Amino acid sequence: MKRKATLTLTLTLAMLLLGIFAGINYFKLRTNELPFRCSAFSRYDLSRNDNKKIEFAVSQDLRFINSDSGYLLLNGQITFGDEVTTVNRRIALSAGNKIDSDTYRYKIREIITSTNDTTPDAVFNLLLAEITLDPGYLQLDIIRVDKKAYLVGGPLSYLFTCQRY
Repeated sequence: MKRKATLTLTLTLAMLLLGIFAGINYFKLRTNELPFRCSAFSRYDLSRNDNKKIEFAVSQDLRFINSDSGYLLLNGQITFGDEVTTVNRRIALSAGNKIDSDTYRYKIREIITSTNDTTPDAVFNLLLAEITLDPGYLQLDIIRVDKKAYLVGGPLSYLFTCQRY
């Protein structure tokens, strides 16, 4: 009888400690997750064989302020044929949620164009199509590679690596 009580007490204590450690790790990960901010520089070459150069050289600053809102800043230059334009836009995000362990989905609330942006919307939409499947939503996989380095992927491919700050 004494042996059974000791075994029951030991198992109960072990399960209690396991539950406490699991809870601590769960809440520790949740508090570290948001706000999420990272930046990167990327080059997208969408040129085809028709001798029309389409190249985007942009810095990207991704910020998930909380689980419901955030934004993506795109700044840089676009080469479209013989023309070089400046892109400086903010994609405002809302109605966000985390749809699995590393995937976030946000509604694109609006795209704000800066006064120094000289890129036509039709050309900018080519870049937007590289980042999103649907122009109304931004869905990104955020995969941790190192302590502060992340691989950011879209629905079609990995888009960029970034440094969290």
